[in-house]
Amino acid sequence: MRTRIRRGVAVALTVSALTFTAACGGSSDKGGDSAAKGKDKDAAAPADKPAATPLTAEQMKAGALTVADLPKGWTAMKNPASTDDVPKADKPECQPIANLMHDKIAGATMGANNEFNGGNGANQLAHQIMTFPGTGAADFVTPIGTALEKCTGFTTTMEGAPVKLKVEKLTAPKTGEESHGVRVSMDLGGAMEFALNVVVARQGTGVSRLVYLPGTPAAAKDLDDLAKRAGEKFVKAAQG
Repeated sequence: MRTRIRRGVAVALTVSALTFTAACGGSSDKGGDSAAKGKDKDAAAPADKPAATPLTAEQMKAGALTVADLPKGWTAMKNPASTDDVPKADKPECQPIANLMHDKIAGATMGANNEFNGGNGANQLAHQIMTFPGTGAADFVTPIGTALEKCTGFTTTMEGAPVKLKVEKLTAPKTGEESHGVRVSMDLGGAMEFALNVVVARQGTGVSRLVYLPGTPAAAKDLDDLAKRAGEKFVKAAQG
């Protein structure tokens, strides 16, 4: 998500002192010798399934939102520089959520990453497509759902400072073969709160990660529409 969480938290810390499948499956195990005499043909091992093929660069580009896909008022913005630090949660059950906060996902080929400003610059949106070999897409996305059943918050380090984050399951439109909504927030004291909404989905060997940082509580309601637009475009591109 291109430092979206880290940048948001860094800004928050300053003012106060976080998008589809298990791969179509690898080749199935071959059965024994089906040529044995007297063996019924129907008892032979099923035909091999084609190996899961990662998305192409063209598919990843085609699956990412552009300004033309968004409601009026959104504009493109330049991607910030990527970083190599890997967020670590202090609770193992929360690590799949922490993984969402990293610019680069282990084992993935990172594809198109488009970022936008909306609401006169108050709202921020990022949409990135990535792809994995084999069952990597499911291996990344499925644990997020498991984590959401156990993880309510964790502490990690950002910009050199310990940050305590709250984690909540987020209701979002279902997308692709599996999708999850995550809300990561930080209490800034008083009525101030930094809240980031993430919708991650898998289709085939591809994964879509939509990150939305609403500038006002009222803007949070736009997530469903944005997630639906992102999901439909991603799935169509992933399916070829």
